[in-house]
Amino acid sequence: MIASFVLAAAVTTAAPALQAEPQARVVQVAQPREAVALLSCMVKSNGGLTDCSVQAESPTDLGVGDAALQMASQIQVELLGPDGKSRAGSFIDVPIRIRIR
Repeated sequence: MIASFVLAAAVTTAAPALQAEPQARVVQVAQPREAVALLSCMVKSNGGLTDCSVQAESPTDLGVGDAALQMASQIQVELLGPDGKSRAGSFIDVPIRIRIR
């Protein structure tokens, strides 16, 4: 009885090799490592941003600009610029980088 069991196992494992089916190949599409958007935003008196618009985005087909606009309300900037003057009420460029994994 043991011998017939081993023979059946050998036949079973050999059968799929005879009926080989085409295998699907997985093709990976190269994704950018980083997406970038440049916003132009007005600085509020509390350092928050308002009235933002997308000036540029790369790559253009991932919706990075829209994602950056949604994040802009959570960004706080220093009220004093490098020249020591208040930025409140003025527009500034805000680069947003998103790492893609």
